[in-house]
Amino acid sequence: MVVARCWQQWITEGRVYRRGGSERPRNTNDREDRAIRRVATSAPTTSLASIQRHLPPSRHPVPSRETIRRRLTEVGLRSRRPLRRLPLTPHHRQCRLDFLPTSGNLECDRLETCHLQ
Repeated sequence: MVVARCWQQWITEGRVYRRGGSERPRNTNDREDRAIRRVATSAPTTSLASIQRHLPPSRHPVPSRETIRRRLTEVGLRSRRPLRRLPLTPHHRQCRLDFLPTSGNLECDRLETCHLQ
């Protein structure tokens, strides 16, 4: 069946690839996309809701946060989450493993060297 459809398309249209389908119309135009990008790049730590509030009032339905996120992703801007903690170096990792010896006694000098290095 698929081969027959491909053959029929080759005969009628001279090609075998898919035609471009109709897409849902975009909610924002190029000018609004540039405004979203401008607000986001002028203040990189701005939230999506803040970008939404700072858009020019050119249109009644304000683009949703998801639309703003998609527009920023299209131009290569994405949100970054801050690190919860700094990654440990191999030395600090080993110090953490060696922190409590198997006997259960704490060695104060060992503890100080681990935290200072």
